[in-house]
Amino acid sequence: MLMSVMLMLLTSMAQAQDATFEAKVDKNPVALGDPFTLSLTLSSAGLSGGKNLQLPDLGKFRMMSGPNQSSNVEFINGAVSSAVTYSYMLQAKEIGKFTIGPASIEAGGKKFSTAPLAIEVVKAVQRQKPGVPDNTPPTVGDNLILRAVADRTHIMQGEQVTVTFKLYYRVRLARFYEPVPTMPGFWSEDLEVPTNVDPGTETLNGKQFRVSIVKRMALFASQAGNLEVGPAEAKVTALVQPRSNDPFDSFFFTPFSQSFDLTVKSEPIKIKVDPLPTGAPADFKGAVGQFAMSTDVDKKTTRTNEPVSLKVKISGQGNIKLLESPTIELPPDFEQYSPKVSESIERKGERVSGSKTFEFLLIPRYPGLKVIKPVTFSYYDIAKHDYVRLRSPQIEMNVEQGAATPAPLVSGAAREDVRLLSQDIRFIKIVPAAFQRTGEALHTSPLFVILVLLPLAGLAGAFVYARQRQAVMADEIGYRNRRAIKIAQKGLKGAEYLLHEKSGPNELPSSMQRVRFYSEISKALWKYLGDKLNIPQANFSVDGAIAELKKRLVEPGLCHALRLLLESCDMARFAPTSLELPAMQKTYDEAKRLIIELERVLKSR
Repeated sequence: MLMSVMLMLLTSMAQAQDATFEAKVDKNPVALGDPFTLSLTLSSAGLSGGKNLQLPDLGKFRMMSGPNQSSNVEFINGAVSSAVTYSYMLQAKEIGKFTIGPASIEAGGKKFSTAPLAIEVVKAVQRQKPGVPDNTPPTVGDNLILRAVADRTHIMQGEQVTVTFKLYYRVRLARFYEPVPTMPGFWSEDLEVPTNVDPGTETLNGKQFRVSIVKRMALFASQAGNLEVGPAEAKVTALVQPRSNDPFDSFFFTPFSQSFDLTVKSEPIKIKVDPLPTGAPADFKGAVGQFAMSTDVDKKTTRTNEPVSLKVKISGQGNIKLLESPTIELPPDFEQYSPKVSESIERKGERVSGSKTFEFLLIPRYPGLKVIKPVTFSYYDIAKHDYVRLRSPQIEMNVEQGAATPAPLVSGAAREDVRLLSQDIRFIKIVPAAFQRTGEALHTSPLFVILVLLPLAGLAGAFVYARQRQAVMADEIGYRNRRAIKIAQKGLKGAEYLLHEKSGPNELPSSMQRVRFYSEISKALWKYLGDKLNIPQANFSVDGAIAELKKRLVEPGLCHALRLLLESCDMARFAPTSLELPAMQKTYDEAKRLIIELERVLKSR
């Protein structure tokens, strides 16, 4: 037995020693603007994989995607050999010679680091396929332009701005991949693009182009300030006629046509976002647009312990997916369950419209005439430039006496154990009562003295408490700083709930729950940074937050990890392919780790 244990320990040590962690790129040098792949490979003999992967500072490069994880396991002569590769698609921001620092990972109880990687970024040149005749048009790239056009560049927080991506071309297209822009600070919805529509023609820079709308998006700013719709890139395969000098001849495909793989890139768009005005109603939860509300119950007469369905439907134009559940004020003898949420989004045309329905399950416990107070919903009306508060009629219900035990709920509805809150018959108390001797003067008893002094002591305590609280609230910056970690942890609890909430038995979280999860993570991080660094939300941005952290001597690796997490959360809102449960769990763990690390570092500064 002892020999077996020693053999296992020696095997584990040998496996850890055999493990390697290497970094490489698929091309070097790389042209400015061309994407390339950075691969981090952990190779080991028998180890299942690594954890706590730490990336180097990639400030000179733009991350387009990643991490994309792949594994390879081999069995050779009874021994297990595995390799895990983490791939990132990057793009250089400027020309020069740069060094990608070491990345680190933990495996088998040890920490491994890659060697620094030197990479050279050179000026982009026009590529031409081998064997293409000399008379092929050398300016194919000049005949392809991707433009991003916004219908407005000055909006209110939460207001919709529509961005349309147009492809201008003077060559024949064989293949086109949809552009994916970066949009930190925005929530996005893809709008429908008409299909089977002949391209029109427009004149641009003195040239006549054919033009097609390739993507249309509705953006909703989640924060105020000067935001930017980042450059969008798309891959295009163009077919040109090498023996023709007229660019429009390339629309006629012949056996002599040659294909060119090109990357087109749009220019960024600056968007100024004003904060919502003060004076919002107490029940305002960020809704912006134009909405209407209706309420309905499935029955006005019911019995005790029988479920009743109350539906609140909000419809109109605006950030419908971000609408939160209104608060329902019920009689005290009603039980309420978490609402079932459904939505219908219309993405045709220029504006996002539709409806969102919240279905509440209610259970009355006592008989009688019950009144559900009016449901209220507030939003900021873009057309009126003011807050609007909708109010439904009150709902009256006649509750009759039902069974003493609760009736079964509808299938699939979550419910708690139902308790019997009242009984018709009370038992006679048979314990002898306590008697007090008469004749004692009340003012001479100790109880009288205590009752007299108790209000005075309470008044003194309230005065001391008020003075202390006034002193605390006077230091608003310190108060926000101290409460930053608690507010962030509260936001992460909401994200954790969405992470584990199931849309049905043995099902993963729904698409809406996943998107709300990334929104909660992003809001928790932004709220923590704003309170901790004392930066107004109107002037807040990723670069501004990173600059403030560097002023407080926060290490670059931590700043870079924060930037990647914020950008990945924003990207996850409009990239459904990345909304997988392992990625959600990893995002939650990383957000929790970053907040704890930042709190530890900033608290010591």
